[in-house]
Amino acid sequence: MNPIPHRMSSGGRLAWLVVLIVLLAGCSGVDEGVRTADSEAATSGSGSASASGSAADSGSASGSGVSAAEQDCAPVGEDLESQATDTVELQLADYAFEPDDIDVDAGVVTFATTNDGAEAHELAFLPGGGEVPFTEDGAPDEEALEAAGAFELEAYGPGRDCNATYELERGTYTLFCIVEAPDGETHYEKGMRGTLDVR
Repeated sequence: MNPIPHRMSSGGRLAWLVVLIVLLAGCSGVDEGVRTADSEAATSGSGSASASGSAADSGSASGSGVSAAEQDCAPVGEDLESQATDTVELQLADYAFEPDDIDVDAGVVTFATTNDGAEAHELAFLPGGGEVPFTEDGAPDEEALEAAGAFELEAYGPGRDCNATYELERGTYTLFCIVEAPDGETHYEKGMRGTLDVR
């Protein structure tokens, strides 16, 4: 006995066509997770944290398609600014902080930053001081930075000003910028680092 041939309805054919299109789209090989210094400030990423739990978290840039050089300021701790007992004026240059050695009293501090460089820069803090950790392949170690409680003012473009206000506890902090320069080195590796002593 011969089997009866099965005829697929037009609705069934349409359903199979949709499945096939979805499968082909999933195999397109597009890697949307890769970001470069020109795509946005995602190369800046240090771990998000606050100095004392009262400053706002600041993660990496959103996928807006804005280049790092054009990125606007994303201020941190605006709700704390009125409580600040000290304001530190800080220039972000290519590739240095000016000044790079800062002393403040513990409490609420505003960092009034200006990007005087030609590239996007961030202002990141590593509690406890010391060297910024890198992985074996030479990339900033995001997990180690997060575990150490690092926090940041996200990278923003040249010619802009941006404030970050934190409630800081006593201790030493390393200031750093790990935005990737056009040559592939981070700004930190090029010397963009400093020390913050909180008394």
